[in-house]
Amino acid sequence: MSTALLVGLPTAAVSAGLYGIAPLVQARAAREEETSSGGLGLGLLAHLVLRPLWLLGLAVEAGSFLLEVAALSVAPVALVAPVMALDMIVFTLLAQRVLGERISRNGWLGVASMVAGIGLLAYAFARRAEVGTSASTDVLLAFLVLGLMFALFCAFLANVAARRGGIAATALGFGAAAGVCYAIATLATRQIGLAVHERREGQSTLVDLLTTPTPYLLVLFSVLALGLQQRGLQGRAAVIAFPVTSGVSAFLPVTLGVTLFDEPAPDGPQRVAFIIALTMVAAGIVALGRDRMAANRSVDEAEDVTTEGAVSEDATAVDPGTSATAALPASAAPPRGPAAFPRSNDLHATNRGK
Repeated sequence: MSTALLVGLPTAAVSAGLYGIAPLVQARAAREEETSSGGLGLGLLAHLVLRPLWLLGLAVEAGSFLLEVAALSVAPVALVAPVMALDMIVFTLLAQRVLGERISRNGWLGVASMVAGIGLLAYAFARRAEVGTSASTDVLLAFLVLGLMFALFCAFLANVAARRGGIAATALGFGAAAGVCYAIATLATRQIGLAVHERREGQSTLVDLLTTPTPYLLVLFSVLALGLQQRGLQGRAAVIAFPVTSGVSAFLPVTLGVTLFDEPAPDGPQRVAFIIALTMVAAGIVALGRDRMAANRSVDEAEDVTTEGAVSEDATAVDPGTSATAALPASAAPPRGPAAFPRSNDLHATNRGK
């Protein structure tokens, strides 16, 4: 069995597990901040770095990142990136245990599909699992320009949708923007992993990375992704953006790895297994996303019932000819959103600083 499977696969799985834990910690800190009025979430990020709880989550992410570098130094990104989507499973199972949430049949089917897909992925790379070549400076600069343009455009649309109350459009915008940023950060992480691999071979030193766009690309898109992700954690769109972010961040690196970076795709029966594995992982992401969306809707319904009950009780204390809403002062009007009903489902978003 190759080093990619013996070392890279389990290392990536542990990294994904830690990435699944970090959002539970960081989201609690994010929800203690006032809701952001817009932007990329960088102002929110500046407040969060002063919170010890959020910094603890960031430390967990830092450990995850180091493990991801180690995995990418011995295994191709086409193998590692889909494995990183396992953070969704870890997060969902922790939410069930820690927050007392239930996972539907669709959710369990999604978990099973993803686990089976990763197993099939291991079979697909059992014979060939080369790490490929490093990206050129021109390619990295192209990622910088295109990635920034796409992320800023999606964030702009998401903020417009948020002001208009469009939950689905907000989720799609923030999810796609964060997903692309995480994907580009993953490719920068891949560059560092390849540098570690070359250092083992005595071909270069890690200091040489400082003369390339790699570390700066990693820092820029990691910070941008964190800001966008924390921005999404504050609103109702978090659980809907979850599968969008995970899907984009998992599959964009795979596509680029086999097309631009000369990572050999499996051939013969292994290629069929590779395609089926990716399909199963994608189906699992969608199923888990639908499960979280259903959980979010059930909490919304509970919130509406609670609010209607409060209004009915107040209505009995006013003159029958006066409406309950009119009798309530503005400051006593039933609040809406996360401030009215703190919901654990708002935590359901990945927060991978890859």
